Amino acid sequence: MSIFNKKLFNLKKKDTSPNKILIPQKEEMLFNGVNMDINNKCNQRCRFCFNSFNEDSVNMDLETYSHMLEVIPFVKNYEGGGYGFYFSCSYEPTVHPQFLEYLEMLPPEAKNKCFFTTNLLKPMDENFIESMLTANIFLINISIETFNPKRFEYITQSKQFDHFKNNLSLLEKVINNINTNLPQIRFITILLNENKDEIIDLIKYGYAHFPLESYEIRTPYISIYNNMEWNKKQLLQKNEADEIITKIKDLNCHTDVNIESIENLKDLDKENSSNIEDMDIYEKVQEKFNEVEDVGYLFSRINPDGTYFDKLTINPEPIDLNDSTKYFRDKLIKLYAHKAEVAYCSSYNDNEVINGDAEIFIDKLSENDVFIELTGWCCPDRKINTDKLIIKLSGKEDDIHYFYTSTKKRFDVDEYKQKEKGWCAGFSTYIGKSNLKEKEYFVNFLFKDYSGKTICYSMEHILLI
Repeated sequence: MSIFNKKLFNLKKKDTSPNKILIPQKEEMLFNGVNMDINNKCNQRCRFCFNSFNEDSVNMDLETYSHMLEVIPFVKNYEGGGYGFYFSCSYEPTVHPQFLEYLEMLPPEAKNKCFFTTNLLKPMDENFIESMLTANIFLINISIETFNPKRFEYITQSKQFDHFKNNLSLLEKVINNINTNLPQIRFITILLNENKDEIIDLIKYGYAHFPLESYEIRTPYISIYNNMEWNKKQLLQKNEADEIITKIKDLNCHTDVNIESIENLKDLDKENSSNIEDMDIYEKVQEKFNEVEDVGYLFSRINPDGTYFDKLTINPEPIDLNDSTKYFRDKLIKLYAHKAEVAYCSSYNDNEVINGDAEIFIDKLSENDVFIELTGWCCPDRKINTDKLIIKLSGKEDDIHYFYTSTKKRFDVDEYKQKEKGWCAGFSTYIGKSNLKEKEYFVNFLFKDYSGKTICYSMEHILLI
């Protein structure tokens, strides 16, 4: 689990032998996810949808699309949960007149990253479906809400149920004919009061007819922008929701279940946000760490008109098509640099410290062009406030820097906690490389105890920059 698994004592001597050097592993700077939509249109108007469709219709043009593909090398492989390259997710891509042409343009590396979502409503033939299945796509999401024609018309506000059912049958046929090197297939159903009696049968159908990677069941997003009141009325009572969850689990199928009940919504409404004015500096910094460590922080969006925005680029801006590769890399650098800024502590008084002795373990030590990421856990004495930790780097020529840390509970090391009868405190930080002037640094961990005193745990290992 750890790069090393050894007790780290107070530094007594400057031993720079090879076994005392910590060298970070190289790591690429990547977006967790990029959501690109090739249009902003849909052939349904699902009542639960968060889109309003008030804006002008836009189809991404060929020149813009060809440049957008240059972001793919900067995106992590698909892992679900906000990772990967979204060829289209928020709208219906199949209605774009060049949909198949754009799919064919996806490079081989997109095979591990790229996915799209479709409602299967557009009239398709076997060749159309085969083209979808043989593109460099990792996953295809299929939205499926009901098999009841009248209910389908009400939920989706579309009268094209026959097209949907026909396409679903053709999809099954083509999959059986191809059978190899297929993208993963996942069904997604929004659980509503309208279709709750069909959920189990829909899951059974999916696994009986398709080689599904998973079946996702979730409740609608409660968005202030569209359909909020209708969606709230579609949430089930907790006992109903729990009953459906139990039935889904009893199927023993691979399902991703995210079901909120009316009670969940009421609990959410009762939550009061913390007053930042009442926080100490550690708590304020922790709030910032929570933002930059969230999966969505390294998530960007590309609109069909060729504009871009992310957590730092709040207002959509035109992408530089003259050098889109540099544009995307520069955006990554800014996002990573902000993570380092959050961690940097410009001043810290450690004139009066008490030397301590504790087990410290490193899970991850990596570097990219912007920062070194240090993640691990330690087991200090119980008198330590594990939520208050500063990491100090001291160069041999007295280049000294302090870094705030993101502190976490480490339930994965509870066995060690029980053995040592101490706290198991998790930590991570981002050491901005632009601040450092030397090549080797000693590392100290500066905790606060509950009386406010600083306890220092030192490493005998030297961090090599």
